[in-house]
Amino acid sequence: MSTTPPAVDAATATMISLIGSLADNKSALGRRYGEWAVSAPTIESAVAAAAMAQDELGHARSTYPVLAKLGVERVDEGLDAGTPMPVIAHELPDWASFIAANLVVDGILTTFVATARDSSIEPLAQRARKILQEEGAHRVHAEAWLRRICRAGGEDLELLRRRIEEMWSQAARWPGPDDDAGYHEAIERDMVAQGPAAIRDRVRRWLAALLEAEAVAVALEEPRDWSDWDRERRQ
Repeated sequence: MSTTPPAVDAATATMISLIGSLADNKSALGRRYGEWAVSAPTIESAVAAAAMAQDELGHARSTYPVLAKLGVERVDEGLDAGTPMPVIAHELPDWASFIAANLVVDGILTTFVATARDSSIEPLAQRARKILQEEGAHRVHAEAWLRRICRAGGEDLELLRRRIEEMWSQAARWPGPDDDAGYHEAIERDMVAQGPAAIRDRVRRWLAALLEAEAVAVALEEPRDWSDWDRERRQ
């Protein structure tokens, strides 16, 4: 649980929301990856799932303390606390969901982290550079499995396409609307380097290129209706 200071500027409020939610989602990803460490389709992927789980839980643990720099008091309720995206809030139903989470959810979060590698919030910049070093292996794993499933085709490919679109429908909303005043102020103050639309575009172009190379297409649309978007939960 985090206690936000009663009066903060828009940029700081935005960063508190982003950093807290980043940690919540990293924690959830770690649990989801760990649940597949004994049931992945290959021994190599089981080992990778366990290593990725450890990385993500470590990222969560190291990210929560950054909130203190922004004046937030957080009561540690353990890694089960928080409000992650619904698609990763519970056990993933199949291996296609694991790969889709690796590609899409991890992709969006990591791309946000990349915009903070030179953040004026120094503890965030330090965590970001460390996280990015470890996320390289996660990306390699995701890309390899995407190619493998695409080339196998059939029901596994159709399921993966559906899971990617499901993950995208939530993960693409996580950065928020591109006209968010607090986010733009955070960019002006060098807290982050790019805004929500740029994050989505980078992930979309990466995924589209991977899929096009395998003659596969998925719908990765820009979110348009923000009327029910919750700034605190980033959903």
